[in-house]
Amino acid sequence: MSLVFFARSLFILFFSFSSLLFAAQFDNPYQGNIIAEKQSESELKELALKQVLVKVSGNVKIADLVGTDLLNQTNSLLSQYGYHVFQNDRYFMAVFDSRKINEALQSMQQPIWGDTRPTTLVWLIEDSGSDRQLLSDNMVNFSTDSELSSVLQEEQRSRGIALQFPIMDLEDNLALSLSDISGRFYGPIATASQRYGANHFVIANLKQTNADIWSLAWELVKYNSLSKQTEVLFSKNAKGSKTILLSAMVGDTADYYASQYAILENQTENFSQTIYVSGINSLVQLTELNKVLSSLLAIASFEIAEADGSQVTVNIKINGGLASFKNGLFAQPNLQADLSQSDEFHFDWR
Repeated sequence: MSLVFFARSLFILFFSFSSLLFAAQFDNPYQGNIIAEKQSESELKELALKQVLVKVSGNVKIADLVGTDLLNQTNSLLSQYGYHVFQNDRYFMAVFDSRKINEALQSMQQPIWGDTRPTTLVWLIEDSGSDRQLLSDNMVNFSTDSELSSVLQEEQRSRGIALQFPIMDLEDNLALSLSDISGRFYGPIATASQRYGANHFVIANLKQTNADIWSLAWELVKYNSLSKQTEVLFSKNAKGSKTILLSAMVGDTADYYASQYAILENQTENFSQTIYVSGINSLVQLTELNKVLSSLLAIASFEIAEADGSQVTVNIKINGGLASFKNGLFAQPNLQADLSQSDEFHFDWR
């Protein structure tokens, strides 16, 4: 390996790691992040509250439902706030009390979207006519194309989801070509995505048609690591300005996840379900299973009914609908569906 190649690889890894550290500051869905310009602090607090309500409910239109009574309670909902400089922008950051926010959403009869927010790997080809390239993590986070970088980063923070872009080092370049992505060869793309631990990925082609108009064709795809099958969850084709198209792509992805994992509590319907988890061979693994189940908003309560060898039987009371419970459970990386069983609620612990 040449010294130049090693230095270049180290440079890419450093900036990729740095971008992850920066992004981690915005991960909390109960934290509002507003670019501070000429707004008063009171206005910034209200904007942060509305952003948090969108992120936690998954409903982008919820701001229209927020009444003056709730806005007047903004200070009482806050846990802490302050200012922070990130990539040359000054942000007002406000962390809200999660219990109070959840209670406010329940009173508004809105769903609550918990921690089940899959990281989505994005394979995006940008074709300006004179140049055609696959966007890398370094390009998105430190690109001279501030328009593209800004809209992708801000939409993630506003909607409370995480997009990941490939490093595009030697390994990625050997694994995939532009033709694999534009041709929608799902197998090689899914295999390359496993390097990043991503079972959800976007395949997108962004092409400039004239000075102001672009076309964007994209798909959200899910890969099942056990069956080795891919499923296109939905696809979109649109034309317009670059920022509007990319903003809509992030928004549509967030809308899909919210529809799958947000919980609308229904006091009139109560469901129970038994699940079976194999591969629990130690107290440490049992403790981790408890943490996973405790983190799911779709679970009201649970108890370990039986431990037989390495298989644990868990009785669960479900919060909200059965569909949201199933979606949340099957999205957990530690719980892999046991396809050899006829009952879909058999899992292997990973």
